[in-house]
Amino acid sequence: MSPNSAAPLIENDTPRDAAAKRFAAVGWPGKSVEAFRFTPLDSLADRQILHGTASGNRSTKIIDNAVHIQISGGVYDAASSDDMPAGISLTTLQDDTEAQAALFADLPETHPVANLSFAQMSAGIQLSVSADAADDTTLVLDYADGSETSSAFPVIIVDMAPQTRLRLIENHHSAHGLSAPLVHIRMADKSELHHVRLQDEASHSDFVALSQIQAGANTKLNSFTVSKGAKLARCETHLHMLGEHADMSLSHIYLGADEQLLDITTRLNHAVPNCQSNQLIRGVLDDKARGVFQGMVRVAPDAQKTDGQQMSRALLLSRDAEADAKPELEIYADDVVCSHGATVGELDETHLFYLMSRGIPEAEARALLIEAFLIDGLDQIEDPTLSEFLTDAVRSWATDATAS
Repeated sequence: MSPNSAAPLIENDTPRDAAAKRFAAVGWPGKSVEAFRFTPLDSLADRQILHGTASGNRSTKIIDNAVHIQISGGVYDAASSDDMPAGISLTTLQDDTEAQAALFADLPETHPVANLSFAQMSAGIQLSVSADAADDTTLVLDYADGSETSSAFPVIIVDMAPQTRLRLIENHHSAHGLSAPLVHIRMADKSELHHVRLQDEASHSDFVALSQIQAGANTKLNSFTVSKGAKLARCETHLHMLGEHADMSLSHIYLGADEQLLDITTRLNHAVPNCQSNQLIRGVLDDKARGVFQGMVRVAPDAQKTDGQQMSRALLLSRDAEADAKPELEIYADDVVCSHGATVGELDETHLFYLMSRGIPEAEARALLIEAFLIDGLDQIEDPTLSEFLTDAVRSWATDATAS
């Protein structure tokens, strides 16, 4: 997937036509592509692309007083969604050629999800947050329904005006055979985003997601992902710090069992001076599950005073489980503070014995130790409402994993 392998663009191509040609030229990457060495996607080449349809069913609200946006069967279901509050507008992308062109210009040229999802676009939504929006506004993107034979390619753009604040939840619990959401977030100067994503797709699903975030000056991001569903799941995030004094926190937890493959991939670009980023990744794997973390932090030549930290830790509950970590630093400036690290371990039998000696049943003791291992990751979620939502999901998984 070198840049030169992309299909040439024809003058009268629409952006979606061009994206389709780019995907056709490179297809789904296999192990020979370094970025996909741990999680090759060429097995998806045999999958038929069949768009789903909206069921008309409204999901149960997961957060009180939140604004619910229903993506059903990969399609935006306006009738099952809430009206937008003051200061936030929702428009569709299918017929907005200007918005499509702007998004296409920002897409990585040969990325399979960027090109295929944009070309197919089963749902296209642009959310614009203006200065009139309330600071405590919570938007929920609820991805539901679908079937093993259907595919979903939702495309979401979020534009945040200067000095705005937003809470954004992505709740992925659909049943598509293939789900490939593309999310593009633009944070204007002095905006603040608190974002969480729960990936809990059906056990037969392949889930490949790409999120892009462009952060202006004096912005703040607190983003957290829990990935625990799907047969194969790759949650990839590209974060570009384009204005000075951006403060970015990007954390993930992956929870795997059976023969799941869960991949967390990040690319953080420090393009300007005086920005800081912090990544904290925690994984727990049971049975024959595999977990992957690939994290690249790039510091541009002029990005002095950069502070970029990343740490990955994995806990194996089975000798057949496997965790792969590939943290990377690419630094072209000399006045920086950057570090990375990765560890893999097992449950501490001494701690387990101590808890059991105090009368705690073994399954409960194991669940407590798993939660203790993950707690420093969960503590990264600053907003209490968002923290409770994901903490409940993690505790539920830990209880189920230790019950058998």
